[in-house]
Amino acid sequence: MSNRRDDRRFFNKRISFFAVIQLVLGAVILTRLVYLQIYRSSYYTLLADKNRIVTRQILPMRGMIMDTKGRILATNTLTYTAMLDLDAIRNNNNQKVMGLLLNRHNLAPDIQAKITNLPKIITNSNRYVTLQKNLDWTNLSKFYVTSSKMPGILIEGSHTRTYNFPYEFSHILGYIGVPSKMDIENSNNATLSIPMAKVGKTGIEKQYDEQLFGCAGIKHVEVNAKRQFIRDIDNIKAIPGDNISLTINLALQLDVYKILSQYESASCIVMNAQNGEILAFVSYPGYDINMFTKKINGKDLQELYQNPYNPMINKIISGLYSPGSVFKLMTAIAGLKKGVITKDTRFNCSGHTLLGNHKFHCWKWKNGGHGSVDLEDALAESCDVYFYNVAKMLSPDDIAQVAHDFGLGEITGIDLPYEKSGLIPTKSWKKKTKKQKWTTGDTFNMAIGQGYVLVTPLQLAKMMAILVNGQKVITPHLNKSFNISEMPALHYPKSHIQTILDGMDAVVNSWYGTAKNSAIDDENVRFGGKTGSSQVFRITEKLRRAGKTVSDDYWKKEHAVFVGYAPVHDPRVVVAVLIEHGGGGSQTAAPVAREVLLDTKKHIPEIFG
Repeated sequence: MSNRRDDRRFFNKRISFFAVIQLVLGAVILTRLVYLQIYRSSYYTLLADKNRIVTRQILPMRGMIMDTKGRILATNTLTYTAMLDLDAIRNNNNQKVMGLLLNRHNLAPDIQAKITNLPKIITNSNRYVTLQKNLDWTNLSKFYVTSSKMPGILIEGSHTRTYNFPYEFSHILGYIGVPSKMDIENSNNATLSIPMAKVGKTGIEKQYDEQLFGCAGIKHVEVNAKRQFIRDIDNIKAIPGDNISLTINLALQLDVYKILSQYESASCIVMNAQNGEILAFVSYPGYDINMFTKKINGKDLQELYQNPYNPMINKIISGLYSPGSVFKLMTAIAGLKKGVITKDTRFNCSGHTLLGNHKFHCWKWKNGGHGSVDLEDALAESCDVYFYNVAKMLSPDDIAQVAHDFGLGEITGIDLPYEKSGLIPTKSWKKKTKKQKWTTGDTFNMAIGQGYVLVTPLQLAKMMAILVNGQKVITPHLNKSFNISEMPALHYPKSHIQTILDGMDAVVNSWYGTAKNSAIDDENVRFGGKTGSSQVFRITEKLRRAGKTVSDDYWKKEHAVFVGYAPVHDPRVVVAVLIEHGGGGSQTAAPVAREVLLDTKKHIPEIFG
């Protein structure tokens, strides 16, 4: 009896013990549940949403680019691209993934390799593989079916850049492309890491990339446990980029391009002399900028870069040339400024001048020279001997100072990337870079725009604008919204500038001027200017004696240059023309300038007043 009572007591104690244990465990579990579901509810809801909801950025539509009258030059076309998120398949069987893709889609070998050989570390820069671009409706539907059967397939709608005049505007608009590592590092725009993001690489596209790009949106997408798309939840719309209106006149641009197409390599710029607005801007040959908006054929790209006429180079801002006789304008002003000549100073040209035992020839040496000429005659007839005589009385630094004042050898400030500054040499420059002493012969060459002098066609246009607009230092620009409020002025004596203008008027409109055959018999378009011929190889005395001063070899022919303004009585427009290996400026470049100015009058009559 006693044993039973003891057993019952022991059994009751065990039941009580386990009951207490159950109560304690129940209290712990209940407390934990209360803690998780009430106090930590928001935290775990967020974790669950992170697994269930995927956040993606939406690329904004790039702003359009238009001409001065609102005609569209660069726009966007909606296209679809299939992509694969490598992070979503990293734990899957790659061969299985590849098999599923190949069973339905024709993938390029390089894309197959990226999927088969996953990178050890997946980052934003290598996370996404483009499977196929510009999907038609058949392939688009196939990829949608595939996306329902495997994780990581993304169908992205994007806007492909389309250029309506790809050749004629290639050096103005430039093109866009996939951002490089440097592009991303140098930008404050985190959106550049989004798949399909594009940035400006050259031209206006690069210069105003941030303005054109816009602001990305956000899209929330629900996925299942296999990371497969279920539905769109919500999104914040992307803000499109700003549209940009250019100062360029489309009709004039097309005409100028057509005019230059008769030459192998050339450039021409038409600019408002009063405010720096660029009306036409052609570097010929151009190239198809639309080819850069899709997968580029390597062979086509190689041919483009190996083209001897350099279509990829913007010759107006990056081409460096000796200006030839156009530079005599600067030498003349330097002589007037230093007081070593006046407008009436005369020198006799017999066809050459001697410096020691060396003959420096005038271009008219075969005919015995120009005879006695004053400054206006020297400019009109482009007499080299006159400017050799001026050079004897000047330091190269005197000439360099004037050249820099009028914008030569300096960045113009145009709103385009990759502009080059050129070179206006000085004594110290030669000593530092060539380790040689400056000679009088160097000054002779400099005085007529040869030797070490290098400028861009745009600098010549700016120089001419400053000469004819009352010495306002304009900034050439392409964006109509460009701030032109600040235009400092030079303060050279007006009488000196008028002497130069009279000489340039005589170049075209006198019976003896070098460009007399290009004159326009219309007072509203009557133009003045200066011809130039830029030598690309030295004509030796031996060649002169043999009568070979002009080469039959295209690559040894001189560049033809002309810089002018119109109308003479009230200058409103400047034009600069450079025909590579085109021969004399009077025979080749001046006639082009004439035709361009007539087209300018046709398309923009209001600028002539």
